[in-house]
Amino acid sequence: MSSDIYRDVDGVYVSCIFQERTVKAALAYKPRPGDVFIVSYPKCGTTWMQHIVYAIYNDGFPPEDLDDFMRRAPFLEMLGSEAVENMPRPGAIKTHLPFKYQPYSPEAKYIYVTRNPYDCCVSFYH
Repeated sequence: MSSDIYRDVDGVYVSCIFQERTVKAALAYKPRPGDVFIVSYPKCGTTWMQHIVYAIYNDGFPPEDLDDFMRRAPFLEMLGSEAVENMPRPGAIKTHLPFKYQPYSPEAKYIYVTRNPYDCCVSFYH
C-alpha cells in the first residue's frame, strides 16, 4: 500500500481519495450552456455555497438526503462527468480544479468562493 496522499493525474495534483478515471473524466467535461460551477480551493466554503445554490434552485426546500444533494450538486472530480451529465437541471457543479484545468464555456456561469488563507489552513488542521 502506498503512503502517498496526493498524486499527479494528467498534470493535476489531486488527493488519492479521487479515482483516476473520474479525475480524467472531469478534465474532459465540456460544459453545457447554463451550467453553474461552484469553484474554490478546498476548505473555503464550497459546500456552504452548494447548499445556498441548492436552496435557491429548490425554493428553499432542503435536500431529502445526501444522495439527493450529491445528485443535484455533484462534485466533478469525485463523481466524474457522467454524474454531471445526468444531474437534474438546474443544478450546480462543485470543483476544486485549478483554473487552467477547469471546464470553461462562455455560456456557463461560475461562482468563485474565496477565504482568508489562514482560516483555510486552520480548517484543514481541524
